Amino acid sequence: MMLPNFLCIGAPKSGTTSLYDVLKQHKDVFLPSFKEPHFFDSDESWNKGIAWYRSSYYSKASHQCVGDFTPTYLSNNLAPSRINEVLGNQVKFVVILRNPIDRAYSHYLHTKRDQHEDLSFEEALEGEEQRLKNYIKVNDHVSMIRYAYQEQGMYAKHLERYFKLFDREQFYITTFDDFVCKQEQVIKEICSFLGLKEQEGMQYVLQSNVSSEARSVALKNLIKKPSIIKKLAKWLVPSFAIRQKLRNYVQALNNKSIEKKPLSEIDRKNCYQRYFKQEIQSLEDLLSINLTHWKHD
Repeated sequence: MMLPNFLCIGAPKSGTTSLYDVLKQHKDVFLPSFKEPHFFDSDESWNKGIAWYRSSYYSKASHQCVGDFTPTYLSNNLAPSRINEVLGNQVKFVVILRNPIDRAYSHYLHTKRDQHEDLSFEEALEGEEQRLKNYIKVNDHVSMIRYAYQEQGMYAKHLERYFKLFDREQFYITTFDDFVCKQEQVIKEICSFLGLKEQEGMQYVLQSNVSSEARSVALKNLIKKPSIIKKLAKWLVPSFAIRQKLRNYVQALNNKSIEKKPLSEIDRKNCYQRYFKQEIQSLEDLLSINLTHWKHD
């Protein structure tokens, strides 16, 4: 049983599921059937210990590359030091960064479709800081992730935390724009970065995790929230890995694709000026890249 030697740490709503689905095809890559272990950013999982992490997700891992695809690791304050403690300072990182305006709006729509959001997009952004403070006080990890529309897009400060502990050469960083427009090229670069040989027959261009909503909200809540039925399932199916596969299968059957309502150009510009202008400039400076196409000056 091996622990991960590479992690895809973000960002959420930025194509990480498509990348996961492509890399999962490679014979020299092991990825858990449940995409996001959340070991390094969840106190509940972290407190279960490394042995639990290994046995729950990596009991069959003996491959050249073993990965953990949890996109919220990027924005979590504790994840970098925990990763360094458990996996060492030679682990590799893959990061996909999406225009933070688009990322925040996609995240908001996801939360709203799940019936966890009653506020407008503007109201949610305005109230985010206080909202997150309230959830931090009670250590509500799920809600801290769910409502961090801006926070998860503050890439520069999050990357700086990682750069203090790991060499920049250990990071492959690309934008969502390049990933979408040049997906095969980017994935081949990622394979090279991970030391993987090209594999004949791999399907490089996949679109996963498209906008969707639940056919049955009741079934979705049953899958995600604690219940007597979930306790019964745990008793009937002791294997954590098998339960996760069953959950993924039922969840996929319950989803249906929907058309996403675009953000107006006026709202995009207001969002940029008020929340993300300085962030985008900071990211340009940190990574020495041109992000003019993200700006609305």
